[in-house]
Amino acid sequence: MRSRAQPARVRPLRLAVPAVVIALLVCGLAAAPAQATSAAPLVSAVSTSSDSWVLLPMGDLSDPSNTFWELFHAAPGFSHWSLVTPPGVADNGGLVESASAGAAVVGVLPSDLLRFSPLAQSANSGNSWLPAFLPGALAPLPDALAYDSMGAIALLSGGRALSGSGGLSSWSPLVTAATLSRVSPGCSVDGLDAAAFLPSGVPLIAAGCRRGGEVALFTRTAAIWQSAGLTLGGPLRGAATVVLRMESTAAVTTVLALASRNGRRALVALWRSGSAPWAMATPLALGSGASVRSTAVNPAGDVAVLLGDGGAREAVDVAPSGTWNRLPRLPARTAALALPADALPSSGPDVDAFTVGGASLGVFSLTPSGEAWARVQSSQIALAYGSSS
Repeated sequence: MRSRAQPARVRPLRLAVPAVVIALLVCGLAAAPAQATSAAPLVSAVSTSSDSWVLLPMGDLSDPSNTFWELFHAAPGFSHWSLVTPPGVADNGGLVESASAGAAVVGVLPSDLLRFSPLAQSANSGNSWLPAFLPGALAPLPDALAYDSMGAIALLSGGRALSGSGGLSSWSPLVTAATLSRVSPGCSVDGLDAAAFLPSGVPLIAAGCRRGGEVALFTRTAAIWQSAGLTLGGPLRGAATVVLRMESTAAVTTVLALASRNGRRALVALWRSGSAPWAMATPLALGSGASVRSTAVNPAGDVAVLLGDGGAREAVDVAPSGTWNRLPRLPARTAALALPADALPSSGPDVDAFTVGGASLGVFSLTPSGEAWARVQSSQIALAYGSSS
């Protein structure tokens, strides 16, 4: 393993996304009724104070039966990512993962003859896994699972959420999209998008909205669900929204949403500490051909997004209440980003980029100057081609 131990980074100010460009592109959002948005990409990463995890597909991505989803783990202070994919279940349909203080739960999405989502639970950073049962099929969303010492939340296909015991041995109904649509009728709820636990242990559920410009978040007090999100104003007024990521730590709750109207889209990053009002970065307008390819969140609330426009890739990141910044030109074949937990303080988050070509994995980290990428790992992953035929 190659240690990250080095003097604290002094990263130069990267090129901020021009405010004028944002204003010009976002203004088009106010011109017509809202439209539905696309689901969040499964390729994703999350970091806690003690672990970093990233999910990405490998193999022959043009052939579903030879596409293999893999889970990688890194400890704070090291740039080496280890393969820790739970064994025993075909994962061609994708994986969903949630982590909390060294523990993790992974769900396998249905594919081929698999009609439900087996779960695997680890208490030792992915070194070993125990099977668990979920009575249903997980929704194909990066935050369809939420897990901590209090228990678990699982978002199922069809707009249902279940609540699980700490040992994942029993599950009970939690809420449905239909219930939340009655809580916020102006949103016109379009499915459940993400789940998390607030530091108090209260469940937090995100939903998509067909209209209203609402970033729809809901909490439960006793048996009553209530709105906990906010309504966007200005050029985003009335837009459709989908929550791409939602993570909550003791320090901050982080939400990344996509707002759409009249074919134009903008990324919206939100943060909230305790009961304080939501803070929002200036929305980042996306070009007509740009799509969100992967997302990453760390416990401090930093967010990184990999964007694609045809064959091109670019990366942006933002810190709480900050400004979106463009990262340096990415290595070829970049498939995912991560914001790994760092053992050392720095002036900005560490960022790793992952390249994939068949069974080959490359990991690149930003140099201490923050102006370029340096390869820190090359690995060949053993893939069982043809095993799902």
